[in-house]
Amino acid sequence: MNFISQLRHHWANKTINYSFLILIALLGVVIPAWYFQLNSLIIPLILGIIAAALAESDDSFTGRLKSQSITLICFAIASLSIELLFNTPWLFALGLFISTFGFIMLGAIGPRYASIAFGSLLIAIYAMLGAHESINLWFQPLLLLTGAAWYYFVSMIWHAFWPMQPVQQSLANVFLQMANYFDSKSQLFHPVSSMVPQPHRIAEAKLNAATVNALNSCKATFLSRSKRGHVDGASDRFLNIYFLAQDIHERISSTHYRYQDLAHHFERSDVLFRFKHLMETQAQSCREIAEAILLGKEYQHNDDSVLALDELQNSLHYLQEQNNPQWRLLLGQLGYLFNNLATVEKQLSNVNNPDANRLEEDVLDDTEAHSIKAMWAKIKSNFSKDSMLFRHAVRMSIALTVGYGIIQLFDIERGYWILLTTLFVCQPNYSATRQKLVARVLGTFAGLLIGVPLLTFFPSQESQLVFIVVSGVAFFAFRLANYGYATGFITLLVLFCFNQLGEGYAVVLPRLADTLVGCALAVAAVALVLPDWQSKRLHKVMADAIEANKNYLAQIIGQYRIGKKDSLSYRISRRSAHNQDANLTNAISTMLAEPGRYQSAIDESYRFLTLNHALLSYVSALGAHRTQIADESTHKLILDAHRVIHQHLDILFAQLNQHCDTCDTSDIDDPALEQRLAEWRDEDDSSVRMVLQQLHLIYRMLPELHSLASKFAVRVNHSDQK
Repeated sequence: MNFISQLRHHWANKTINYSFLILIALLGVVIPAWYFQLNSLIIPLILGIIAAALAESDDSFTGRLKSQSITLICFAIASLSIELLFNTPWLFALGLFISTFGFIMLGAIGPRYASIAFGSLLIAIYAMLGAHESINLWFQPLLLLTGAAWYYFVSMIWHAFWPMQPVQQSLANVFLQMANYFDSKSQLFHPVSSMVPQPHRIAEAKLNAATVNALNSCKATFLSRSKRGHVDGASDRFLNIYFLAQDIHERISSTHYRYQDLAHHFERSDVLFRFKHLMETQAQSCREIAEAILLGKEYQHNDDSVLALDELQNSLHYLQEQNNPQWRLLLGQLGYLFNNLATVEKQLSNVNNPDANRLEEDVLDDTEAHSIKAMWAKIKSNFSKDSMLFRHAVRMSIALTVGYGIIQLFDIERGYWILLTTLFVCQPNYSATRQKLVARVLGTFAGLLIGVPLLTFFPSQESQLVFIVVSGVAFFAFRLANYGYATGFITLLVLFCFNQLGEGYAVVLPRLADTLVGCALAVAAVALVLPDWQSKRLHKVMADAIEANKNYLAQIIGQYRIGKKDSLSYRISRRSAHNQDANLTNAISTMLAEPGRYQSAIDESYRFLTLNHALLSYVSALGAHRTQIADESTHKLILDAHRVIHQHLDILFAQLNQHCDTCDTSDIDDPALEQRLAEWRDEDDSSVRMVLQQLHLIYRMLPELHSLASKFAVRVNHSDQK
């Protein structure tokens, strides 16, 4: 790789690219302040840049202009309010409570407004830090807004030069996550006789959740550049690749048979290893596609996966020639899987020509609120104890107000770092709060331990300004990847900034003490104020997952009558099923990080996750092989089977959502139907056999799902009676 190629590769890296943007923004205020000896201006200007960068969200040029204007207005209101009320503690406390609650509830409108709300709270606390030194009402707010406006000016120019980079980065991430998912799926094809699929299913579910999050993030990037879901212009080609990635994801998330049965029957054959090898080469293809998208190059499809596909086909032909009657049905399963992966191979090779499979309805589901009335409706709908956003708003408002009370009660000079810590550490759930707390405390300790010697060894102003810029860039580089490192670097920045005013050593102990108090407040708030323990709401997440799978299956069965059509309603139901599966995975992981007394039914939860993910995989296989079935008798059998499964899933939803611990399915179960699904006719074509097989796999898992749902219902009822 030559120097130019290496440079392009590094420039395409999201972290490196963003770090250069932050570097230019920081240098733009530090160099003038140093040159004109305006040391007192460095802190508010840098704090304005930090708040603006944290409040920024990806958008089109006009969208950025609009959101940045709103952000600056919110920043102005927040900082001026601090200046006005700073010397009236009781009014200040009331204003802090109301504004915190209002800003957080603003996040109900969408992620963009949630970012603006967080940035506004941050700029308010930054204004508190310097309010006692402000020479008049306008001085400090003006400096904070100047820093924010400067950052937005640099950001606008930056994205005007590279407008498609966020799209390329988010789309590349989709293929990277799919590559990891491919690798996870391939592990199921390691033929061991004592194979236990549950650990593989759990790992698979976690990687599927990561893939779903990447797809959702990519969709949000496209929506920010769309007009009510319609994407035109330069993003159009990337949108078609995104739709292609969705279809590939449906195919790789599908399951055609019980893997332990395949491993048992083919443990002495190389065929499963060949499936494993093919999936690993396709995973590598996904990584190469991601790199090509990032670098803006044309993807060259590797011949390795084509060769692996040919060798797998030869291996299947060899097994068919053996005429082993025990393998007849199992080879059919391997045939379905081969056809699925062959289609994936075709799709991967078509990445350079995504228009070849252009959707008739290539519009995205736009759920954004575009009018004041719609925005208010979203906010109003969250005024409920069941809303996680409402709980978080109440929690944060109380925590910050109590923190302010502590500052006033003990007359803590630099106590507003308590509020800053609480704002960053207090998250919507206990698990996320605990992670932030540990990272914040360790990062602050490390930053102070490293910072104090640096202050001693580098006393000159120029060297310290270099550390300020480097620390600021490093904070943003590590902010999402490693919050502990980010906290360490922002602590260094604070030390060196205050040292410009001759107070570097004086802030060491206050910074440490305030961090500990702020962390304690955050944990107390999340544990005591409207606590949101996952075990209390896990049954609702499970019910939502079952409901989403039911709707996804209904969309698929309808297309076996009319033929394959990737309509908007179909794609919405498919995405919803995967989103709910990801939510269930995240909810169980979150519960395991909570205190032991709030954890319950861990084994049953994992088993339900395994079954739900298997259910989604079986349904996805039906979606991947959608085709029109003309035979009326066959179609009637499919509809009968779907009706029974649909009724079972309805009862499951009721068991979980309405705490019904008993259910009677005797009036909907049909032994003759199960036999017909299990023993299809030899004259049935391959598509019919595949559909009946998948419906039978789903039907077989329903009794265990009912049993688990009953256990959860009993636990919820018992908990409610306490």
